Amino acid sequence: MKTNKIWILVPTLFFSLSLIAQSGLNIVVNGGFEDAKNRKLRRTRDIDRSEGWVSPTGNTADLFSGDASMPEVMTPENVYGMEEPKEGINYAGIITYSYREKENRTYLTSKLNTSMKKGVRYRVEFYASRAELAKYSVNRLGAHFSKRIPGSDEKVPALILETHVEHPKQEVFDGDFGWDKVCGEYVAQGNEKYITIGNFYSDNEVKEVRNRKPRDVKGKQIIAAYYYIDDISVTILGPNQTCDCNYSDEAKQEASTVYQRSPQINDEMTIAQKLNEYSVYYAGGRYDIRIDGDKTLDKIVEIATANPDLKIQITGHADASEVDNEETSDISLNRAEYVRSQLVNKGLNVDQLIIKDMKAEKDSPYIKELDDEKTKAAKNRRVSFEAL
Repeated sequence: MKTNKIWILVPTLFFSLSLIAQSGLNIVVNGGFEDAKNRKLRRTRDIDRSEGWVSPTGNTADLFSGDASMPEVMTPENVYGMEEPKEGINYAGIITYSYREKENRTYLTSKLNTSMKKGVRYRVEFYASRAELAKYSVNRLGAHFSKRIPGSDEKVPALILETHVEHPKQEVFDGDFGWDKVCGEYVAQGNEKYITIGNFYSDNEVKEVRNRKPRDVKGKQIIAAYYYIDDISVTILGPNQTCDCNYSDEAKQEASTVYQRSPQINDEMTIAQKLNEYSVYYAGGRYDIRIDGDKTLDKIVEIATANPDLKIQITGHADASEVDNEETSDISLNRAEYVRSQLVNKGLNVDQLIIKDMKAEKDSPYIKELDDEKTKAAKNRRVSFEAL
C-alpha cells in the first residue's frame, strides 16, 4: 500500500512543479504582433501576415506596422486614426460592433504555445484603443478560450460565444487615445488550445456610445466600433498567486495616457505657421521620445535645414500634477532639453535652438470645453515649437 501511494504522489508533485516553473511565462504566440511580414503589408485585412494569428470567420481582421509599405496600414497613423503601439511597432485592429450590423465584426484567434490544464488558473490580459474614426464606442471586449478554432470561413455578423475574461465593470472603452487594459482570471476546463479576442455578445447586450469625429483627424468615420489591439498575454498563476489587474490605480492609468494629433500642414502656410503645428506629447513623468515624437523631430529638422537662418524656440510644458510633484517639478525643462539634444544629434546647429520652460503656465491650444481632466492633462504634457 505504501509503495502505491508513493507512485501516485510522484506524478502529482512533478505536475505541480512543472506549473510553478511555467508561472509567469506568456503562452500566447506573438502576443504583440511583432513577428510579421511588415514590408509586404500593403492593405487592411492582412492579419495572417502576423505569425500565429488568423481570423476565425470570413471577415478578416487588420494588421498595422511601423514598417508597412502603405500609409493606410502603418503605425502610429493609419486609415482609422492614430495610436502609438503599446509595445514595439505593430498592433492589430478589429470591428467589435456596427450600427444595425452594417459592418460584420472581426476577431483575432491564435493557437496557444501549450494546451491549458484543467483546473489551473490563468491570468489573461490585453490592451485596446478606440480608433478616432470609429463612430461608436462599446463595452464587452473580451477573450474566449476553446479547444478548436471557433467560427468558420463564412462571413457572419458576429460570433456569439461565452466571454471568459472581460473588464469587471463592463465599462465602455471610449478614450480618444492611450490604451485601456482588459484583464482577469480564467480557470481552465481542460485542453483549451486557442484564444480569441473580440466582442461575443449580441447587440442588445452591448452598450454603445456615439462619438463625434475629432476636428484634427482627417478621414471619414466608419459606422462601427473599431479598436486597435496589442500586448496579449496569458500566464499561469502559481498556487499562492492572485490575479492582480491593478484596475484601481487610476493615477497610473491617467499618467500613461499620451495625446496624439496629426499636424495640419499646407503649402500656403508660412514657416512659422508650420512650426506651430508640430508638438511632441508625453506620458506623465516622462521626457523620452516615442516613435511619433521622433517623426515630428524629423519634420523639424527638414524645416530647419531648408532655412539655415531660422532660430527655433523649443518650449517645454507639463501638467499641473507634474509641477506640484517634487520628483517631476522640472520635467518640462527636461523635455525641452532632451528634444534639443535629439535635434542636435540629427544634425541641427545648437545655436539655432533656444529653450524655454513654461511648466504648467500655458494650456494647450487644443484643449476643448468638453475635455475631461485626464484629456486636458495629456494635451498639456508636450513640447511645442516656435519660429524666432
